[in-house]
Amino acid sequence: MGLPARIALVLLLFTARVEAQTVSSQDLLPVKDTLPDKPAPRGNFLTRPFYDKPVAIFAEIDSGAAAWDDFATRRVIDHGGYERNPLMRPFVHNSGTLAAETVCEMWVAAFVADRMRRSHHGVLHKAWWLPQALNTAARLYGGINSTVLLTR
Repeated sequence: MGLPARIALVLLLFTARVEAQTVSSQDLLPVKDTLPDKPAPRGNFLTRPFYDKPVAIFAEIDSGAAAWDDFATRRVIDHGGYERNPLMRPFVHNSGTLAAETVCEMWVAAFVADRMRRSHHGVLHKAWWLPQALNTAARLYGGINSTVLLTR
């Protein structure tokens, strides 16, 4: 296709008449055999748990407790102490890895709580708050224990 043919095609496309489509009221009525449109999902895999308000509130409380625990733990280590939790011990010597581990732990607790909150099983649906509450309680205990060690 040469250049003059392309120019003619473009001119034909731009000069073609554009009309509104007429739709009868019968076309707007729902058909019995069709399913309703699927609702658009809120957020993606990473942000989905935080659209649920109670889960987000628990996550905020958990992040505050985690910040306190991490700060107090770093202070104890700077004063010659050590991390007593063997699973956390590899992360506490670098602030970046400690922060990344804390964020991942908080997100996993929020993700599990969100999945439990949307579960069809009665026990899981009623105990949705348990993963975040346990994580927050552990962080608060760590923060209190580290603060007590600093005051001695």
